Amino acid sequence: MQPKSSSFRKKIYRVFYTSSSGNQPVSARLNPASSGLIGGPIDTSMTTIETSLTVLKEASSLMAKIPYISPVAGLLLQVLTMRADVKQHKEEWDIVMRKLGTVASLVVNVGESCVKYNMEENDLPPGLRTILKALQNELYGIERSLKQSMEIGRVRKVLLRKDLLRNVKQYDGELSHVLQTFQAKLALDARFEQIVERRKVTPAGLSGPSNTITSISQGPRSPQIFFGRDTELAVILDMIFTGIGSRPARIAILGPGGYGKTALGNAVLTHSRVQEHFGNARYFVACESVFSSGALLVELAKTLGVLDGGSNASWSHIYAKLNSEDTILCLDNFESPWDQASDVTESVEVLLSRITELHHVTLIITMRGTVRPAQTHWTQPFLPPLTTLTHDAARGVWEQITGNYDDSARELIKAVDYIPLAVNLLAHLAQTTSPGLLLTGWHKKQTGLIQRGQTHRLFNLEYSIQLSIDSGRMRANPSAKNLLGVLSMLPDGIHTEQLERFEETLAGMDILSSLHVLQQCSLVHVIGERYQTHPIIRHFCNEQEFISSKDKHSLQGFYITLASSDPSKAQPKKHAEMVLEVNNTKAILIDLLKSNYGNMSKLVDAIDKFTHFHAGIGDLSDKLISQTVETLQQRQGTTSMLIRCLQTWGRLHYFASDFEKAKLKVQEAERLCSSSQFNNDLLHAGILTNLSELYRLQNALDKAENTYQKALKLHKIANSILGQGNDHRGLGETYLRLSRLNEAEASFKEALKFHNAAHDVLGQGNDHKGLGTTYLRLSRLDEAEASFKEALKCHKIANDALWQGNDHLGLGDTYLRLNWLDKAEASYKEALKYHKISNSILSQGNDHSGLGDAYLRLNRLNEAETSYKEALELHNIANDVLGQGNDHSGLGTTYLRLRRLDEAEASFKEALKCHEISNNALGQGTDLHGLGEVHMERSQLEDAKSMLEKALAMHNKAHASEWERLDKRFLNEILSKMGQAILT
Repeated sequence: MQPKSSSFRKKIYRVFYTSSSGNQPVSARLNPASSGLIGGPIDTSMTTIETSLTVLKEASSLMAKIPYISPVAGLLLQVLTMRADVKQHKEEWDIVMRKLGTVASLVVNVGESCVKYNMEENDLPPGLRTILKALQNELYGIERSLKQSMEIGRVRKVLLRKDLLRNVKQYDGELSHVLQTFQAKLALDARFEQIVERRKVTPAGLSGPSNTITSISQGPRSPQIFFGRDTELAVILDMIFTGIGSRPARIAILGPGGYGKTALGNAVLTHSRVQEHFGNARYFVACESVFSSGALLVELAKTLGVLDGGSNASWSHIYAKLNSEDTILCLDNFESPWDQASDVTESVEVLLSRITELHHVTLIITMRGTVRPAQTHWTQPFLPPLTTLTHDAARGVWEQITGNYDDSARELIKAVDYIPLAVNLLAHLAQTTSPGLLLTGWHKKQTGLIQRGQTHRLFNLEYSIQLSIDSGRMRANPSAKNLLGVLSMLPDGIHTEQLERFEETLAGMDILSSLHVLQQCSLVHVIGERYQTHPIIRHFCNEQEFISSKDKHSLQGFYITLASSDPSKAQPKKHAEMVLEVNNTKAILIDLLKSNYGNMSKLVDAIDKFTHFHAGIGDLSDKLISQTVETLQQRQGTTSMLIRCLQTWGRLHYFASDFEKAKLKVQEAERLCSSSQFNNDLLHAGILTNLSELYRLQNALDKAENTYQKALKLHKIANSILGQGNDHRGLGETYLRLSRLNEAEASFKEALKFHNAAHDVLGQGNDHKGLGTTYLRLSRLDEAEASFKEALKCHKIANDALWQGNDHLGLGDTYLRLNWLDKAEASYKEALKYHKISNSILSQGNDHSGLGDAYLRLNRLNEAETSYKEALELHNIANDVLGQGNDHSGLGTTYLRLRRLDEAEASFKEALKCHEISNNALGQGTDLHGLGEVHMERSQLEDAKSMLEKALAMHNKAHASEWERLDKRFLNEILSKMGQAILT
C-alpha cells in the first residue's frame, strides 16, 4: 500500500533538510529518494526505518539533554525497534512505521538545529513544544498497542482484532496530522537565527517582564498594495470611533481564505486616524501557529512584550498592559486556535471574552468562515464577510504589482473571479511570464498554476484552499468533505427545494449538518436559493476527488434518469425538477462523456432526450451535443447514434432560427443514412422529415413536398404511426404556404388521426394549430378559434412553451379578423411571453408583427410603427424573408395612414421584394394593393389602376376572397374617376 503523503513528504524534506550553513546535519545525509521520504517505492520502507534508527542512534548523544526532544527521541528508538516482532495487522503497522521513520528524521533535524544555535528550553516556539508533547503522548499509546499485538493469545487476538485495527488507523491519521503540522508551521533555522541576533543586541541585565521579548511576531504593517476594500475600511473605522469612550468595538473580519482579511486588518491598524488615537498601543498578533488558549496567551504576551521569566505568560501582566491605555488589538487568523476540539474552542472563547471585557481594548479578529466566536458581544451591525474584488480593484492590484495589463490579464483576473489572493499571485507570476502564456497555463493547470513555489497560505492558492478544507470543523464532520465533493460536481449547486431529493439520493449523508459546516467554513454560499461553492474551489475539489465512488455513482444515476425523462409525459413536479437541475444535468452528462462511461447507448439516449428538453425551455447552447458528436467520432461510435446526435444538433439550430446551419447538420445525417452499411428505415425517415421542414422554412416548397413524400413512404414501410402523423402535418404546412388550402386541411386531419392513435399529445396540438391556421385562411373563423384553443390545451399538457406561444399567436390573428381587438392585443402579448421563455427569435418577431396589426386597427399608429420595427429587427436576425415582407407591408400601411407617402411607398416596395423571394402570393397582392393606394393618394390614377389589377390577380391566385373584394372596390373607384367601365 503506497503512503498517501508522498508529495507532501517532498515539501517536508525541502523545509527541514536544507541547512543555511555549509555544515550538513546527520539527518541531511539521508538519501530521500532511496529512503522513501519523498515517495520512494514501498519496498524501500524498511530501509527507511533502518536508516532512521541509525540516525537516531548517531544523534542520541547530541539530544540527550534537550528538553522535549530527548524523551521523544528515546520513545521513537524503542517503538521502531519493536517493529520486527509485530504479527497482528502487520500491513497497517508498516504504514505507521514508515511515517514514524519520517517523524524520527524530522525530530533529529530539530534537535540538531537546537544544538547548532544553542537554544534553551524557553527558546523553542510554543507551537513546536505543543507538537512534541502531543507526539510523546501518541508514542506512548503506540508502544502500548505494539505490545498488545505481540503479547496477546490467539483467542484474545480474535476478540481484540477490531479494537487494535481501529487504534492503528487512528495513529496513522494522527501521525499524518503531525507531519502536516511540522511542515506548515516551522522554519526553525530562520527563527533560531533571529533569536541569536536578538541576544546580541539585548543587554544581559534586562530580563524583566516588560523587556523580555522572545517572539518574532511582527507588528502592524501598512499594506502597500491595497485595492477594493475602502468601503470595508471606512465601515470598520466608523465602528471603532463611534462611541469609543463607552463602547470599545469588537469586530470580526470574516470571509474565505485568500480574500484579504489580513491586509484589511493591517490597513485598519496603520490608518492615520487609528495611529493618532492609539499611538504605539496598536498590536497585531499572528495566530497562524497557535492551536490552544495557552499558546494564544503566550503569543499575546510576546506581542505585548510582557512574557514573565522568558516564556511564561501571566494574565496579570497582560491585563495590566491592556488596561494601562486605549489599545487596539488585531488577532489575525484567529481560526487556528478557535477551530479545534470543543474543549480547546471553549477555553479560547473564554480567553477572548476576558480580553473583550476590558474597557480600554478595541478588538479586531480576522478568521476564515462566517461564524463569530461565542461569549463575546460583537459590535453591530456586523461587518459582512468579505467578497471578491471588483474588476477595477483587481486591475489595480495587477498593475501595481506588474504593470503589464492587457487583454490576457483581463481574462485571467476574470477567470479567477477577482479573488484577491489569486489576482495577487498571478500578477507576481506575470513579472516574468507574459499574461498570454499564463492564460494558456491556466487553461491547462487551473488552480495548480496559482502559486509562487512556497507552501504557504499567502503564496499558494491550493494550499490556502486546503487549509479551509482541513479545518477543525471539517474534520469533525467527515460527511461535509464528501458533500463538498458532490457540490463540486454541480455548477448550480443544490437548490433548497431539492434538499430532500438529495437526502434520498445520497443515502447515509447528513446533508443539512454538512451544509451548515461548509457554510461556516466559507466553502459554500447561498446564492439565491442554491447552495453553491465557488468555481475555483469546485475545480480544486474535483481534481482531488473528494466525492466517494458510491456517492458519485448515485449522483450520476440520478442525473442520467432525470435526463432520460420525457418532458411531454412528466408530471408538473418532475418537470419543475428538470428545470431546476438543467445546468447540473448538463455538467454531469459532459463529465460522463469524458469518463468513458460504459453504457454509451444509454448515455447518448439520455443526452438526446435532455437536449430536446433544454431547447424546449429556451436553452439553445450546443456544447453538450457537439461534444457528444466529437466523442462518438473519436471512439468510432455506431452510425445510428451519430445520426441521432446530428439530427438533434440540427434541431437546436432550428430552434435558434439558424436554418442554414440546421440544414447542414441534417444533411450530414442524411448522407450517413444513405450509406450502404446503414439500414434503418425509421431513423432515415425521421431525418427526411426534419430536412423537409427546413426546406419549407427556407421557402424551397417543391423540395419540401417531395422530401415529405419520401419520408412518408419510409415511415409506412417502418409501420411508424407517429412518423406518418408528422409527415402529414409537414405536408399540411407546405400546402398552406402554397395556398393549396383544401389539401392543407386534409393533411392536418390525416395527421391528427395518426397522432391520436399514437397518443402523442404534442403532435395533436400541432395538428390542431395547423387546422386553426387553415381555417383562418379560409375565413372559417369560429372553427379557427376552436382549433387554436384545442391546440393550446394539448401544448399545456406537453409543457411546450414554444407551441403555447404559437397557439396564442393564432388566437390573436383570429380575434383580429373577428375585430375583437382588445382580445387580439392580449393574445399577442401572451404569445410574446411564451416565445421569450422559449427564446424563439422568429416567433417573437411574429408576435410583434401581430401587435402592429392590432395597433393599426386600433388607430394607435405610433405603437404600430414601433411594433413593426421590433418585428422587422427580429425577423432580420432570424433571416425570415417572409416575416420581413409582412413587417415592411405593415409599416407601409402605417405610413399610409400617417400620410407619410414616400415612406409608405418605400416600405411596400421592400415588402414586395421579400414576398417575391418567399413566393408568397397573398403577400405580393397585399403589397401591390398598398402601392395602388399610395398612387391614389397622389392622384396617379393610371399607376394606381395598374397596381390594383396586379393585386387582384395575386389575390385570386391566393384564394383571398376578402382581398379580391377590396381590390375591386378600389379599382371601381379609380375607373369611376377615369370614366371607364365598372367591374362586376
